[in-house]
Formats: sequence, structure tokens, C-alpha cells
Amino acid sequence: MRGRHMDTIESLRPDDTIWLGEYFIVLRRRKWSVIVVTLVAVLAALLYARQQTPIYESSARVNATTVFQAQGQGVTAPQMETEQAFVTSDLVTKCAQLIVEDAGFRSDPSSQPDLVTICSAPALEGIELDRSLQHSLHVTSTQSSTVMAIAFNSASRRSAQIYAQAFGLAYIYERTAQAQSQLDQLRAPLLDDQDHLSEQISTYNQRIGGATADAITAANNGEQPTVILAINQKIQDLSAKRDAAQQQLNNITLALQNLDPSRLNPPQLMLPAGLPIDPVSPNVPVIGLFGLLIGLAVGVALALLRERLDDGLRGRADLERNLGVPVLAVIPRVPGWRNKQEARLIAREQPKSAVAEAYRTLRTSISFISAQRRLKVLMVCSPGAGEGKTMTAANLALVLADAGRRVVLVSADLRKPRLHRFFNLPNNIGLSSVLANEAQPWEAILDPGVENLKVLPSGPVPGRPAELLQSEQMGEVLAGLREVADFVVIDTAPLLLVADALALAPLADGMLFVADADRTSRGAVAHSREQLEQVGATLIGSILNNFDPAKATAYRYYGGYYGAYRYGYGGRYGQYGGDTHELNENGRVGREQPVLEIPRDQR
Repeated sequence: MRGRHMDTIESLRPDDTIWLGEYFIVLRRRKWSVIVVTLVAVLAALLYARQQTPIYESSARVNATTVFQAQGQGVTAPQMETEQAFVTSDLVTKCAQLIVEDAGFRSDPSSQPDLVTICSAPALEGIELDRSLQHSLHVTSTQSSTVMAIAFNSASRRSAQIYAQAFGLAYIYERTAQAQSQLDQLRAPLLDDQDHLSEQISTYNQRIGGATADAITAANNGEQPTVILAINQKIQDLSAKRDAAQQQLNNITLALQNLDPSRLNPPQLMLPAGLPIDPVSPNVPVIGLFGLLIGLAVGVALALLRERLDDGLRGRADLERNLGVPVLAVIPRVPGWRNKQEARLIAREQPKSAVAEAYRTLRTSISFISAQRRLKVLMVCSPGAGEGKTMTAANLALVLADAGRRVVLVSADLRKPRLHRFFNLPNNIGLSSVLANEAQPWEAILDPGVENLKVLPSGPVPGRPAELLQSEQMGEVLAGLREVADFVVIDTAPLLLVADALALAPLADGMLFVADADRTSRGAVAHSREQLEQVGATLIGSILNNFDPAKATAYRYYGGYYGAYRYGYGGRYGQYGGDTHELNENGRVGREQPVLEIPRDQR
């Protein structure tokens, strides 16, 4: 059988949709996991970078040109893709190899070697191509620019400079040599024609001279006019042929002028290769940043995975979802309290502290519920040991007594009793003595020195505690205490460890469930709920104990004044009805019953 209030809370359960802020909350709670993983990843990346061989890069900048531009054609820009490919060609690579082998160049890369001799055709044919050089060569150019950066990477600073400079010089030489070869090919037939026409013109001039001499001799000898006329006609024909040949020679001369080698526009070395200072690889900042990003990604994933696998409570809302009842109070962690076995009444030692205020908030919630449902016997339980149920019971009884309520605090933990320590009371006689018919209830009830409060300690540890708590005698004891007290607060053994609390549950009007914010798991809460439902216990609310205020932002809501109004308990005291719950002049609930009295000689 489930308590009525469990049904009330079901409609108030938050849904399971993911709240974006929860991711930031998880990362805040698991920040050390993220930080540690990120640091490990960054250190691993830096260690990897340190183990890599440093690579240096030097680059020479060359302005590519259209080396030969035919006369009459518009000026055209070089095709940079073609020029970049030519730099990495086998021809340029071989020439660069030969340049590097020159001793003078190796000693002074800024010198100008005799490339005509070094990169001659026989020398190029006699050297074996080293393609590994092409793998270390990188040629780039910016858009709409004719300047190329010829870069070479090497583990040696000097080698990077020498090869970058050598490839730049080799490119300039070979590109110019190609243009010169093209020019020579175009000039060769013109030169042949020029020589042939010159010979023809010389022959025509000789024949014209001979014909002119013949004409003069014929005229002196008185030859016939027809003979002289024929000679003159021959001279005219030879002159016409000579003039035609001369015109052709003039055209060829003009063409050769257009193909003059001085018209070549070879590439220029804009910036020689310098000696590099810092390595380009490994790039420690980039590798470190990469390690940082990987570390953050893995750290966040690990934090979310740990959060997913973590069975611990995640705050007040989580406790309410798993238990099915509201959290009546959140008890903050006691500052500086490290010994959990130490019995401390915070409500008395530090009455103005946040912890004491939280217990007073619990008192208010209990008063609301009690006035509405007429609860007197309250049992305080928890799933396991060390979760604060005994401390909660003691401090709750104390604040109820401070409010003028008659309270009997009963220690029903007959296995490991601690309640008497909170009030520095003896435990040689108590509840176990009463249940064993070894003493009367008024003989076992002690006065802790607090007005309106009496304490019934557990007494000596019995052999069969569960059977004693299930006995009729226990019911009679509680019935008697109901008659003389406003509240009977019972401290019990842990729910999931022994059956004592479940045996007592049907005898209580309501149960308060105490969960430790750090130690209690959701599985333990759910299992406890099932156990209480099976015995028909009335679970009226829960207390989240040992909560760290520093983690308050890690939950959707938190506050010490989270009262019972949220769950329908609200209203004025006078609305609860009944002759025994009327507001007195001090604003407290009035009572008709007399104050708890025990014979002085039996206290």
C-alpha cells in the first residue's frame, strides 16, 4: 500500500527531457576529470612534439616571366601552374643537384656559379636523379601574382638554404635555356635564308656588272642597236631579280632583329634563400592546441559518461523523482565537521547557523503535514548507515521542543545505538529493557535537560532486535507515548541493512527518509521505496542531508525555505480544523492536552 502523498508527487515529477544547462552543470561537477584528461592530452602532445626531428624550411622567391614574347603579340602573363610544375621537373632537379655539388656554391650560396658549365647537357646526362629532393620541395604562389616561393625542407638549416637557393637558380637557368633554345630554333632557318639571299644578290651584282661591261663594249664597237637593246634588257632583268632578293633579305633581317636574344626576359631571383632560425616542424603550438582540443573532447565525453554511469543522487529533484515524495528540507553540510561519528546537536550548538535554520524549516513542514493529517508518530529512516538519520532525528526533536511541542525521542536502533550520545545520556536502560519487560516506560524515559523533550534510549543491545520491535509490547509503548506527547520521533536502524525499520514502519503515522547528498545512491533510494511500499509504510517526505552549498548551482532549484506549500500542504493553521490544533496568541498551534509529565522520582 502506498501513502497518499506518493500519489500527489507523481504528477509533479519532472520530465526526462534534456535541459541544456545540465551539460554545463555536469561539466562543473566533473571539472577535475575534464582538467586532468586535458592536461594529460596536452602533455602527451608536447612530449610527442619533443620526440620529433626538427625540420627547417628555407625559401627563395623568384619572379616568373614569359621569357620569350614574339613580336606583334600582346604581353601575356606566365601560366603559374606550368611554372610551378617546371620547378619540380626532373630537368630542374638534376641541375639543382649539380649546383649543390659545386664546392664554391656550398661554401657561399649567395654566389653566382657558372651554370652554363655546371648544368651542361653532358653533365645533366651523367647525373642520377634523386627524387627524394622533389618530396622535400614545395612551390607556392599567391593568386594574381607571378612571384613563386620555392621552399625546401630539411633536418639541417644549411641544407634547407642551399637546396632552396639551388632550385631557384636552376629554374631560372633552365627556363632561360629553354627560351634560348626555342629562339635558336626560330632563327636557324632565317639565318640560312639570309646567307642564301646574300649569295644570290652577290651573283646578281656580278652578272649585272658583266652585262654592263658588254653593253659599253658593244656601243664602242658600233654594234647593231638590236644587240645593245638586248644587253640592256638583260641588265634590267637581273636588276629586278636582285631587287626582289634584296627585299627578301631585308624582311629576313627584320625578322632576325625581332628574334634577337636581347629580347629575352628571363625570370629573376627576387629574394635569395636565407638560413632558417626556427624549425617549421614540429609546430609545438599547433600540436599543443590539437592536444588541448582532443583532451577537452575526451574529457567532456568522459565526464558525461561518468555522469551517465554515476548512481549517486544529483540533488533535490533527483531524490524526489526516485523516492516519489517531496524533499521537506535540505540540510547543509556542517562546516569543519569531519568526524561523522561525533554526536552534535547543531540546532543547540549553532542556533543561528544555516544548518539550524534548515532543521527549523523541516519543523515547519512537519507541522503543516501533521496539522493536516494528524500525525504524531514519526519514524526517521535511511537506506544505509552514516547517512545522518540519527542526527536528523535528534535535531528535529530538539527544534520541535523549542517550538513548544511535547516531544518524545525514541532510539529504536537496537543494534548500533547512538542517539543517547547526542544528549550525553546513559544507555544502561532503555527501549530494549521495556520490550523485554525488564522496566516500565517511565523508568526508561530520561530528561535531557531540554524543556518539552524526553528521550527514550535504546538500552542494552538485545539478541533478537527485530522480534522485539515487532512485538505487541512495542505497539503498546507507542500507544502510551501518543497519549502524552505531541510528537514521537523514532530513530531506527538502516532500511537496507536490517529488517528493524520495516518492522516498525506500520506502527508509525509517517516516515521521514534521510538521504546523504554524497553517499546515498539512486538505486538505494529506489530499493528503499519498494521496501516501504511492500509493508504499507506512509512516506510523507524526505530530507537531503550533508548538502554542499557550494554545489547549489549544480541543481535546478535549491533553498532552505522550500516548504510544504508547493505540495498542497499550505494554508493557515486555523484551516486544519479540530479542537487540538488552534492558533494560540503566540502564533503556535494550541493544544488541549497537558504537558508531558513523568513522576519526578521516576525520571
